[in-house]
Amino acid sequence: MLIQEFRGDVKVEKAAIYCRLSKEDQDKINQGDDSASIQNQKLILIDYAIAHQFAVYDIYSDDDYSGLDSDRPDFNRLLADAGKGCFQIIICKTQSRFTRDMELVEKYIHGLFPAIGIRFIGVVDNVDTDVKGNKKARQINGLINEWYCEDLSENIRSVFRSKMEKGQFLGSYAAYGYKKSPEDNHKLIIDEEAAPVVRKIFRYAVQGLGNRQICDKLYEEGIPTPSVYKKNQGFAYQHSFKENDYARKNIWGTSTIQKILSNRMYTGDMVQGKQRKVSYKSRKMEAVPEPEWIIVPDCQEPIIDRDTFGLVQELRKGRRYAASVEQGGGKQVNLLAGKIKCRDCGSTLVRCNGDKKYVTLYCQLYKRSRKEQCSPHSINYNKLMELLEAKIRDMIKHHVQQCQPEEGLIFDREDNRLLKQKQSGLLKAEEELKRTRKAISMLYIDRANRVLSEEEYMDLKGNLTQMAEGLYERVKKLEAEIQALALKKKHENWDDLIPGAVDFEKLDHELINEFVEYIEVGEKNSEKNQEIIIHWRF
Repeated sequence: MLIQEFRGDVKVEKAAIYCRLSKEDQDKINQGDDSASIQNQKLILIDYAIAHQFAVYDIYSDDDYSGLDSDRPDFNRLLADAGKGCFQIIICKTQSRFTRDMELVEKYIHGLFPAIGIRFIGVVDNVDTDVKGNKKARQINGLINEWYCEDLSENIRSVFRSKMEKGQFLGSYAAYGYKKSPEDNHKLIIDEEAAPVVRKIFRYAVQGLGNRQICDKLYEEGIPTPSVYKKNQGFAYQHSFKENDYARKNIWGTSTIQKILSNRMYTGDMVQGKQRKVSYKSRKMEAVPEPEWIIVPDCQEPIIDRDTFGLVQELRKGRRYAASVEQGGGKQVNLLAGKIKCRDCGSTLVRCNGDKKYVTLYCQLYKRSRKEQCSPHSINYNKLMELLEAKIRDMIKHHVQQCQPEEGLIFDREDNRLLKQKQSGLLKAEEELKRTRKAISMLYIDRANRVLSEEEYMDLKGNLTQMAEGLYERVKKLEAEIQALALKKKHENWDDLIPGAVDFEKLDHELINEFVEYIEVGEKNSEKNQEIIIHWRF
């Protein structure tokens, strides 16, 4: 764009106009239009250029960009044209419209521009690099602008943290399976179309399928991936990675499955604050340690119950997904992968690379230490499975024929409400106890640094210690009450489980995971007998 270059025979200086706004103005009418504030900046600067008889070379405009952001499209185009000598003057409304970063002020306004013969003008704050006397004022303005950004960043972070601690959702997109409430964007409700897929993924995990196997199942069933689903719903969603052939073909990734299976949000808890900016000047994010995450229990309706979620975490932690063992030249699923422990050292029993016809499990420590530590604790896989199947059948038969629920052990809706209430109270009490103990430790540091007198230290320590003792007692009481309610719930779960398990044909992952916590295998004695202890989940 070139408004004018000559007036008569006199060649006039060419000026570039630069405008910037950090947030969208409410006056913006259509998506993509410049905001009213940007339009006003342009009018002011064009009038200034005409009044001072400058020829406007071009207008550069960055809407919705921070003054600390150096990766602005028109900002970088302006710098490129400046390096080519396209103009001799840059006009902005204020110095802060050009940048709020003191480093960029020094680099360009006081460094590059004077070196290549470019004059910088801030119309409203009277910045003019042709006036040598106001350089200090420009530098002070630069510092004030940077301090303003730093303070603003801290204030915004504080407000966001406060909202997170109240359980308000602040993300751009809800976790797959949820959606933002139409009445309140800070509240999540269940997405009835996607939630069944989340439940299916957890069900597959309980059955012992690994992440890759779950991906294959979902692909075979033609279920859209979360990113494809969001786009189908009309969201302008961009995956964190560039789209590739897998994304275009709607193929699920193992990282997506792992993210879903580990997401505590599905139990109804609000989990936020998992990432933070490295600096207020940078857009780079860093991971926050899990203990520092902001977790508020029971903020939205759960998609997955806590017992199922906990079971899946145990399976993932112990790597108890479907593994294969070779048997008679073929492969079969190892239904006990990760569940068989050495009675003496606690190591997992693993398959020995030997005869493929008979699968024998050995203590992992014994194998890896080249037989120097522990002993074999060997056991035939098929015989162990036969023993386990017989035990489970006997247990079911005994329960169906003889066992009746004990009086007072009927878990009802009120118990369920109480359990959730006490679990929420326990989390809060534990967090408060942690903060109180930390405050006590900080008192000692303040006394050592003479911030507090001995009298003040003892007084405050006494109050905090008394508070910590009260919180500790409350934690113990809540733990006992939760344990009692959990016992009632286990009886209910047992009664729910038995009817569906009575006529099972053979053991599968789902049935084993519901019944068995883990199995301990002892070493064989001189008579070739060995102790086998099954730890049941009930």
